[in-house]
Amino acid sequence: MTTAPDTPTPSGLKKPKGVKKTPKAIPAPKPTDILTTQQAARILGLSTTTVQKMVASGELEAWVTSGGHRRIFRSALDSKIQLRTDTDTGPRELRVLLAEDDAIQATYFETLLKRCRHPVLLTVATDASQALIQIERQRPDVVVTDLMMQPFDGYHLIKTLSAEPAYRAIELVVVTAKTPEEAVADGELPDWITLYQKPVQAERLLGYIDALASRVSRSRQDKNP
Repeated sequence: MTTAPDTPTPSGLKKPKGVKKTPKAIPAPKPTDILTTQQAARILGLSTTTVQKMVASGELEAWVTSGGHRRIFRSALDSKIQLRTDTDTGPRELRVLLAEDDAIQATYFETLLKRCRHPVLLTVATDASQALIQIERQRPDVVVTDLMMQPFDGYHLIKTLSAEPAYRAIELVVVTAKTPEEAVADGELPDWITLYQKPVQAERLLGYIDALASRVSRSRQDKNP
């Protein structure tokens, strides 16, 4: 007995109430472009039941396989996350994600950010995998990452962010004990990354964060005059 694949095909799909059937003209997407309701719930920071209700109401575009499993396009989820950001027209904090496994360094960074002229919302992850989960949930304005972390290091995080178009609007800063030459020699770093060597001069990092906060605030005002 054969089983139906979980990826959408031109035929063999059920169309329950509130769920859109994939147009026949659309080619089968890559497996990485498809999410289960559990994966979507984890990214959105919601319960699986809530995501299922969003699918049933048509709020989140999805389809059901011939095996009865709901599947969601990654692009539909990205649009939902972007809509959250675009409709938030009021003033908000600069969203900063710190990927750092050293508790002392994380505490120092948190203390430093309290001196910023602009309000800052800080989230801390202890490795690249945790950072990626948080990035999916909140879409930070900037990611500040160390390079040497376990089990997944900063190079892994940078490679993932660089390869995903949905993340290209996120600023990326590397703070490391390595010299710039060592950092490049030990792994792949794109040219556009801002790199600071530890110990970082507080005023330099604060200046960067304040300038970024001003730029993000201006961009939001332009989008929502």
